[in-house]
Amino acid sequence: MEWLAAEDTRGKPKVSGLRLVHRRNTSSLEACGCGIVEGLALDRFSGPDRLMLLLSMIAVRELPLQELIELAKRVHIPGYEAAHELVHDAISEGVIAPCISSGFYLQCEIWDVLKWAKCRTSANPSHVEHQNRCVISH
Repeated sequence: MEWLAAEDTRGKPKVSGLRLVHRRNTSSLEACGCGIVEGLALDRFSGPDRLMLLLSMIAVRELPLQELIELAKRVHIPGYEAAHELVHDAISEGVIAPCISSGFYLQCEIWDVLKWAKCRTSANPSHVEHQNRCVISH
């Protein structure tokens, strides 16, 4: 994970451009010359203590809220990292209809998307024939 650290017009620290990177190369963040690129390995955010660290960053708005929430989902929700870029197409094709809301998927929905994607790329492109077998109890 990396982000751009700079100062605002009043000289206070400002963070932007939070993103997950799979390998460290010359960053497009560095190319803009707008600040210093900082980063941490993703394993610094996995596990219960690191989740608590991430939640504390959300609480004090240390980094942009939506980006921190996305990071939490990608690191802590099984299958989300593999499915998150496929979900839009899966919804369009009727594979799932999210029970919670867009961007927030139950485990059964994530696994249905992954099964659908696997079938879609295999020699037998059969569709997943069921929809939302998930039940939420509040």
